[in-house]
Amino acid sequence: MSPFVRQPRREPIRSLGPDSQDLNSTQFSLRLTRFHTINGLSLANLDSSDSGSDLRLAWKPEQHAQRPMRILYDHQVFSLQDAGGASRYHFELVRHLQGLDGVELDVLLGLNASVMPFASLRQAGTSVLARATRIKPGLARYAINELLSSLAGPLQGKVDVYHPTLYRALPWVRRRRVVVTHHDCIHERFPQLFPDAASIIAAKRKLFAHADAIVCVSASSRSDLLHFYDLAENKTHVVPHGFTPLRLPPEDSPANGIPEKAAPYLLYVGSRAGYKNFRLLLEAFSRSGLAESYRLRAVGGGSFSAEERERIASLGLSGSITLIPKADDATLARAYRSAALFVYPSLYEGFGFPPLEAMSMGCPVLVNRTSSLPEVCGDAAFYFEASVAEDLSHSLVAALGDAEGLAEKRRRGEQQVRLYDWRRSARSTLDVYRTVLTG
Repeated sequence: MSPFVRQPRREPIRSLGPDSQDLNSTQFSLRLTRFHTINGLSLANLDSSDSGSDLRLAWKPEQHAQRPMRILYDHQVFSLQDAGGASRYHFELVRHLQGLDGVELDVLLGLNASVMPFASLRQAGTSVLARATRIKPGLARYAINELLSSLAGPLQGKVDVYHPTLYRALPWVRRRRVVVTHHDCIHERFPQLFPDAASIIAAKRKLFAHADAIVCVSASSRSDLLHFYDLAENKTHVVPHGFTPLRLPPEDSPANGIPEKAAPYLLYVGSRAGYKNFRLLLEAFSRSGLAESYRLRAVGGGSFSAEERERIASLGLSGSITLIPKADDATLARAYRSAALFVYPSLYEGFGFPPLEAMSMGCPVLVNRTSSLPEVCGDAAFYFEASVAEDLSHSLVAALGDAEGLAEKRRRGEQQVRLYDWRRSARSTLDVYRTVLTG
């Protein structure tokens, strides 16, 4: 028997590998299938319509009291990344939906090495089809899992709700309703930054038109969705992400990459490319004169490029900036906990986890007043109003000079992160599933 034939729900799956890799935007042809990228994640630009989804039967709990709602999540995002926000989102949905009365979950992963502990999802009513692999995330693994899914999918039977993990619905999944999550409109807002933006937008438009409901991770992301796509507002539902706080190791030692007695520093976390606006922070830090008393620490995002090193040197900051190219959660937690201020100058976010991470570790936050960030951060953050270096420079100096304000933002930050709970997010998503089945 093939290992991808659906197994009994109580059977544990194999443990998954810990490695994660960055994704590359690339294209290749596999017979007639053309692959593109979405947020660095590749997907097939196939027709998402499916004759198996045209039965519009009403979900009537009173007539199906003995039959649970079946929900299926596919392999796509897990084929293309071993770690990341999109895979974390879908893992947390499964983790917090499993075990609920009247719910059965099918997770069609195939070959994967996700850092998310799917092996722990062993409750009755949850079926995870997965096998550990050494094949790196990317198009090869995606293509293999497409084939495996095409064989295993029909054996799953018809599900009530299919929730694709990327902007494509697998045509061989037999389903009654399709629900998709919309994270952001980064390709629509900044098409010049993405050579394949047009094909990505076309894929989104096709799936959004076909979906029965669209979950938006913030009111801001829904506003953008309705701006760029001709969709009925009542088809959309705002369900904010949950949040998993970072944890320090049991013993707070300097062994995790952050010196125990470091000079005071400003902190930047994550990718530094394009719309993330790290270049603006460099210029503002140079203009502010804060380099005499503070360092600027960048965590994550890989090594500095030759262009970044040249820019840092031209601003006279070579001795004032340190970089930790890659960090685990413990290192990241220590970086937040010890920073004088976390700065997030991003031009656009659909949600924005890093400010919440900083708040959870008691670090005050300064963010750009744009897109979803005021919605997510509320009154727990300092804001700067314009994406010019002079404004950010003044905001840096003002925030660091306001001892009372820093203490107040720390206090409010601890309260703000409590608003974001994965259990609440999962149950609100379940409400969306129920809504489309009763419609």
